[in-house]
Amino acid sequence: MSHLRRISTAALALFLALTPAAAWAGPDQDKEWIVTGQHVDAPIPVWHDDTNSFSLNTINMPMEKTALWIPKAWTGTSDKDEAKSQLVIPAKRPDLAFLGAEGTVLNAAPQNPGPGNTPIWAGLGAGEIGDTDKFEGETYTLDLISVDGPGRMEMFIDNGDSVNRFLSSHDTAYRSVYNPRHTHLYTTFTQPGRYVANYKMTARSADGSAIYSSPITPLVWQVGGANPANGTIKDIESAYNGARAERGDGNSAAPTLTLSHHAEREHPGDNHLTDITIDTGVTTDTGRAWITVNGYFLTEVAVEGGRATVSELLGADAAAVQAIYVPGDSASARWISQTVQYSQRETEPVTVGGTDTILGPSNPDPAPVWNPDHLPISSRRVEVSYDLIPGSTDQYTATVRANDPTLRATYKIEFLESKWDFSPWCSMEGTLGAGGMDSKTQDLGVCQSDPMYMRVTLSPHPLSDAVMTVAEASDVTVGSHVGLTAMLKMRDGIAAPEEPEPAPQPTPDPAPTPDNGGNDTTPDPASSLLNDPVEIARGHLDVRLTQASGGNGLTYGLAVKDDSLTNARTSVLRTVGSTTLGVAPNARFVRPASLSDPSYDVLGPVGTATYVLPETQKSDIVWPGLSTEGIDYAALPEGADLTLHLAQAPEGARVAFFQGGTFGAGAKVHFDSSKGDGLVHTTEATHMHGNWVFSAPGTYRIEVGARSGERSLVEPQSFTVIVRSGHHNEQPAPVEEEPVPTPSPGPSPVPEPVPTPAPEPTPAPAPSVDPAPAPSVDPAPAPSLDPTPAPAPTADPAPAPAPSVDPAPAPAPTTDPAPAPAPTTDPAPAPAPTTDPAPAPAPIADPAPMPRPFPSPAPTGGPVRVPAAPATNAGTPASSGATRSAAPAATGGSATGTPAARSNGAASGTTGAASSAPVTAPKAVPAPAPSASPSAAPQSGAQSGEVAQSGGVPAPENGTADASGAMPIAAAAETGRSGGWSPYWLVLLVIPAALAGGGAGYLIRTR
Repeated sequence: MSHLRRISTAALALFLALTPAAAWAGPDQDKEWIVTGQHVDAPIPVWHDDTNSFSLNTINMPMEKTALWIPKAWTGTSDKDEAKSQLVIPAKRPDLAFLGAEGTVLNAAPQNPGPGNTPIWAGLGAGEIGDTDKFEGETYTLDLISVDGPGRMEMFIDNGDSVNRFLSSHDTAYRSVYNPRHTHLYTTFTQPGRYVANYKMTARSADGSAIYSSPITPLVWQVGGANPANGTIKDIESAYNGARAERGDGNSAAPTLTLSHHAEREHPGDNHLTDITIDTGVTTDTGRAWITVNGYFLTEVAVEGGRATVSELLGADAAAVQAIYVPGDSASARWISQTVQYSQRETEPVTVGGTDTILGPSNPDPAPVWNPDHLPISSRRVEVSYDLIPGSTDQYTATVRANDPTLRATYKIEFLESKWDFSPWCSMEGTLGAGGMDSKTQDLGVCQSDPMYMRVTLSPHPLSDAVMTVAEASDVTVGSHVGLTAMLKMRDGIAAPEEPEPAPQPTPDPAPTPDNGGNDTTPDPASSLLNDPVEIARGHLDVRLTQASGGNGLTYGLAVKDDSLTNARTSVLRTVGSTTLGVAPNARFVRPASLSDPSYDVLGPVGTATYVLPETQKSDIVWPGLSTEGIDYAALPEGADLTLHLAQAPEGARVAFFQGGTFGAGAKVHFDSSKGDGLVHTTEATHMHGNWVFSAPGTYRIEVGARSGERSLVEPQSFTVIVRSGHHNEQPAPVEEEPVPTPSPGPSPVPEPVPTPAPEPTPAPAPSVDPAPAPSVDPAPAPSLDPTPAPAPTADPAPAPAPSVDPAPAPAPTTDPAPAPAPTTDPAPAPAPTTDPAPAPAPIADPAPMPRPFPSPAPTGGPVRVPAAPATNAGTPASSGATRSAAPAATGGSATGTPAARSNGAASGTTGAASSAPVTAPKAVPAPAPSASPSAAPQSGAQSGEVAQSGGVPAPENGTADASGAMPIAAAAETGRSGGWSPYWLVLLVIPAALAGGGAGYLIRTR
């Protein structure tokens, strides 16, 4: 590692690691921003091109200048309300054992906040990174180095019936988030008090020669207590030493500290609180009391009349509580209490007297520091397996197990219809930490009907000796067991370790299912709205209520805030009517028995499959939300209501929108189309996500409006949702102004004759494709006519789905005489194609993938008296190619139409560097392009779903043979079956197409 050029602050990191934390680091009244009661993302990584380095922010402020405060908060005061600052661990949930014992109550920053985003709505930010191709494997990590505080900290997503762990103070398996994206989640703490979480960004240069990092940067969490901004004492030792030692009025006093169970029941969760009372013994005394838990600051409170009481949620394990009194009058004297061991389970009061020793930070279970310089590899082998759960027909236990238990990596598993598909039918992602194994339950029902193409992408930590590796297999039949072995590719210059024979491993029990948005910057209401029809199949977006000031006062509108970056390089505002959401087969969800509460009946009976856009983001599924951020509610005394109406759906289908309860408790249903229209009532700026449920495949149109009381703010506007099941005979319905459950096909217009070049003989026949329902010259459809001008090139394109073999409805003219519904001519409600006078290219009798270059993605505490815990609590901040819009609503995606021909190229292998976003090739291609065309085989990228691999099917490298050899179920297909194609044949295909009008550029643009 000595040859590496480190672009970091190593000296600072060493200083932080060796310097003990400041004792009693006080309330953060000197922080520039105490964040509470609002939406906030921290950490947010920021990349600096000028210095090739990272920094970390809280929104747009350096993170070290901020603190996040969790006060007590509730949804209300009735028996049906809940304490949003508390989280109770439910019974019979062994997957939650990492949080503590059943019935334990934790301090929490909730995943879904209460009214007014109380106590705080905190999450992780996607950051300002720009192009990721500057990083090796397009991978970068947010690393949690250490946590210094009175208890344990955990960060995780609640999926209702399972959880997805992110970061942990004590379990070093969860110390890295790969390619962070916008995520809201739970952050829990076992004890109240002040915590400092130290973070660092890590990446490696694209050529692997340099390591990029940020300074170790602290993020302060104030858990419970009073607002730190109101503190008056920064250093308790100095304040105590400077105070009067003896009383000045001659009174005899015996101060006490008493801890007792909280008796009042004013709010939900009050029964879990502990009263902490300091009594100076003299009713005229005034001053300030400083209270600590395990030696860490908890709160500062005013003492009036010789007495002060605070009520806090202590942990299930006993903690040492101490109070220090600093007099504020001319009579009373300073005082230090003895420590009291007390927990939330205690019911009897305990009273203690004084001592002369202030307890410094002394967590009895300190968090380990994780800050490696290098992550070696002892074995390259990683086994991936799916095993059908007994008694189930479609639920599998998915296990990713590395032979090296110290391997740290993120993984993504995809099942696709073919190698050329952009959107997987089934997918799963997760991380491997200490122990080298991850196991989850996954529904593979939609992937069982036909042989699939399986791809596993492993992206090791940037400090690892291994690099990004892709293992793949064709014609995988999902039966009772599917297995695939990947052999990690080693970094150049690093010798591959000797591989021991893998020992048989027991099948693990199912573990939580996985998950890991957007920029919530308030849009300018005057910004022009894009009206180009787009289909968005992944990434974050919000349907947002907007306002603008004018001569007639405030006016309101609706817009789609598109943060997906799939059709534009930056976040943009779109018209609602031009937006179509594409829902792929991987959104299929089977209602589990754990969601048996009747409020989840919008999912159908237990065991029923629906299609769900989840409440928490998943990389390959679109993540729509609702927002009223930026609205001035002073002008809306009755609040703002967003209305939902189902205007079109497949016959008998329904739509629902709901927010799940904590750990599967009762859901809050905002919209159930089977019962009528929906309404989301807001009284303050709101940004929310929920679960969107679609009961069947097909085309839906949902109208969104806004009102305030009886006053209409915005007339309803509709967006389209196309749900694709993956069955080959499905066709999206046309989007009409009135519901059209089943359109009647009419005859297609007869196309004008187009000269068709006679196909040249090929050296070897290519595999045939499945025939279309009606005979045609070419089983692939003619390219659809261009509905809008091509957008400006972007350095981070996301390809549109390829046109299906049998799209419906198809624009006229078409070379396929099969009946098809006529396209709609109204572009407002749906992205319908418009007529383009450019002639369609001549059909090609036996097309092959067109090789082309694919663009790469666009570019301080008080004096120390007692040594601290090992963790620190201080820190110093320190192309070519045109982008194509997604397919219009009338054009099916990869899940529609006649089955595509399967790739018979290399069936398994490993590849290294990542460089560009995947581009879907035509569904009718009979075989992959020859090896002379290295850009014809797009590959999946890292966990974020934005990163990708490009390049042709490579020669076997670093374990290709090993992967196929160890794969008896997902058997590798024969390599080298391109049929002897040569680049010269491409000339014979391109020139006639160009002469026909449009040329290869047209083919590339429209396919």
